[in-house]
Amino acid sequence: MEIRRRQAQDLLDSLAEFHSIPRAGLDLSSTIAANTQRAQIEAQNRFSAVLSVDDTGVKTLRELLSALHKSMRPGHVARIFGAKVPFAPSVLIANVFGSFLGEAVRTRVGGDWRLVDLNQQTVVALCSDKGNHCLPTYKAGKQFMNGEEDDVWVFYSMMVQKLAAGSAKPILTISTDDLKDPAEYARKWAEVFKNARPSSN
Repeated sequence: MEIRRRQAQDLLDSLAEFHSIPRAGLDLSSTIAANTQRAQIEAQNRFSAVLSVDDTGVKTLRELLSALHKSMRPGHVARIFGAKVPFAPSVLIANVFGSFLGEAVRTRVGGDWRLVDLNQQTVVALCSDKGNHCLPTYKAGKQFMNGEEDDVWVFYSMMVQKLAAGSAKPILTISTDDLKDPAEYARKWAEVFKNARPSSN
């Protein structure tokens, strides 16, 4: 999938005023559902990409986020000097396409959407009945910012494995330290996921 920078910018402009999370008076479940539907509509209308709430849809999301990342990343010289995909657009992607990712996980293994306080920030989490949680919206924003090193398919695969019925293993929890240190976050998840990469089929 190839996306031009202008197409990506048009998408971001479209998302700029749509259901920010968290916000005062938030009905979290309704907002996640609305944002998921918006992700599906935007993907279909702008890029002819079908985001079904299943494995196939998550693989399509991975391709879409990679293409958006490539279209928005700074040029080679700018990257040498440390330029990256800006944080603000990644929040827009996280709110909308991260909602879709979370709903795909929730559809497979259950869970409830809740606002969780981490490191003096309120974040959106998908919580299990055992009190553990994961941050799918955050993960979608990270793939948009960083590319395939933050692969949403790998995240989804591991969350399904950890939360599948009968699994004795709890869901992996994102700690406050992970949010403070992106390099350590990437290292930890790379280690966890190193044997989980799917085939390209």
